[in-house]
Amino acid sequence: MIRMEYYIRREPSLDFTGFHTLWQTRFKAAAKNLGETLSCSKMLAVLGGPQPLNEPMNLARGGDMEAPYDLVLELWWETEDDMLAAFAGANALETLRDWVKTGSGWIDAKASPAWLAMEFPQVNPSPEDVFAVEGSPFKKIQFPLRHRADWSEMDVRQYWLQNHGPIIRRHAPQSGIVRYLQVHRLNHSLNESLQSALGFTVPVYLGHAEVWSGSSAASPEERRVASQAAVDDESKFIDFPASTLFVGVEEPLL
Repeated sequence: MIRMEYYIRREPSLDFTGFHTLWQTRFKAAAKNLGETLSCSKMLAVLGGPQPLNEPMNLARGGDMEAPYDLVLELWWETEDDMLAAFAGANALETLRDWVKTGSGWIDAKASPAWLAMEFPQVNPSPEDVFAVEGSPFKKIQFPLRHRADWSEMDVRQYWLQNHGPIIRRHAPQSGIVRYLQVHRLNHSLNESLQSALGFTVPVYLGHAEVWSGSSAASPEERRVASQAAVDDESKFIDFPASTLFVGVEEPLL
């Protein structure tokens, strides 16, 4: 499957409570219309905001990571041809531009990047029905990352898949991880069209990791060791100050 990732920051003058209210009362319906216009097979929102785990996760990685995002919109197509057909439609990019216009005073468009991506499941249930919706026993961690400057993009992608992925899988039982995906950015020509339509000026990420965690029978020490193993390996290739991670609540849209 192919995905579009849209990481959204709220306008600085708007607090998260106001942002959340506007999302629920006005912009969620507009997001669904966006997904329908782009003929998505699936669409999901991940709502950020204050969460108790955000600061400890930041501190474990040096304490100077970027601020969490307020909302992530994720759109799926079954194939690249499906995605290309959707964006070939006359209204596709104009619909994205309209989203930004209607979001004036709500979305900080310049600070809200978007890109196309491909997912690589690492720990994955079948069926893929784990969701961290409101009231769920699962927590969802979203981790958009940029790599260290002393790595080439090709090398870091390979390391992320072939070295880091197995470390997370090995410690998944102790960490309580029930699902873990690596979602790598595609260097696709349409990314420039997305940037033009949405008007963001910040650099996109290499991709992001997604973690759904639940309960674990492991001892606190076993969980600590598992968490430290992940952080130690992340530090080898991730530029922590240019990345962020946060807990989000999922809302299926389509």
